[in-house]
Amino acid sequence: MYETRFGLTRRPFPATPDDALYYPATGHEAALATLLRSIDDEEGMALLSGAPGTGKTLLGYCLSERLGPEMVSAFLPNSHLADRSALFQAFLYDLNLPYEEGSEQVLRLRLTDYLLKNCGADQRSILIVDEAQHLSVDLLEELRLLGNLEAGGKKAVQVILLAQPALLQKLADPQLASLHQRLMVRSQVEPLGVEEALDYLLHHLRQAGGSPETIIDEAGLEVLARGTRGVPRLLNQAGHQALLLAHAADLSIVDAEAALEALAHLGLETDDNDEARDDPGARGGVSSPVTSAAVLSDPGLRLAEPTRRLA
Repeated sequence: MYETRFGLTRRPFPATPDDALYYPATGHEAALATLLRSIDDEEGMALLSGAPGTGKTLLGYCLSERLGPEMVSAFLPNSHLADRSALFQAFLYDLNLPYEEGSEQVLRLRLTDYLLKNCGADQRSILIVDEAQHLSVDLLEELRLLGNLEAGGKKAVQVILLAQPALLQKLADPQLASLHQRLMVRSQVEPLGVEEALDYLLHHLRQAGGSPETIIDEAGLEVLARGTRGVPRLLNQAGHQALLLAHAADLSIVDAEAALEALAHLGLETDDNDEARDDPGARGGVSSPVTSAAVLSDPGLRLAEPTRRLA
């Protein structure tokens, strides 16, 4: 693909969360610190919420990596679970315990026995549930009950929920009043600001072995940072698309035009640029071209200040 052209050792903008490429944005680090503090304080449950693409799953992986050796964790990436049995099976599977056979009660007891024995051996168990907004009221209540497990006056298990804001609305259900009260620790992750979005792009290019100043110019960086509104998933998609388009057009560097075309391919273009995209000066292999002048004249994408980030 484009790696050879731009001197990269691998794809810089991953399609799926990769904690090895984690960018320590201020808000993300604060969210992680809050979750780790809730674990230290032995809170039964904690919630991290955020809009799609803001990095909740990645933070869940990073949280698992930062747990101490005295802790055991299970991570559920998919919360589309049919019933309690499926919930127990998912935890048992990730904990490398038998999960294929048994009634709901047998599965519950198998998981409970493991958690209590861990606690008795001074091992703390952390259950991380991603996409928790998909959980039914029954399953959320089951997680609350797991979070109540204690042995010898110590918490046997702590539950971390990663969810879109829809879960906050679900918590208003009277059936979840007890869960609502026990979720004392709540953190929220937001999109990156422009400066951190720019640094995010540079960070990923460097992590892939590249020299950013030879891969993308300042205007191209700014277009991607602003056009994606700082959403990490969109930054990854737009950065990858911009490199693909620049490679297809035989360009030596990603400029503002290639960056804006990448946004257009992802449906992220602004209405102000419709006329500019009709410019007939198309480059080979790239559709819907936009001149750099048009990009920089767009008030929504104008460079905030002279930048020195590539140095």
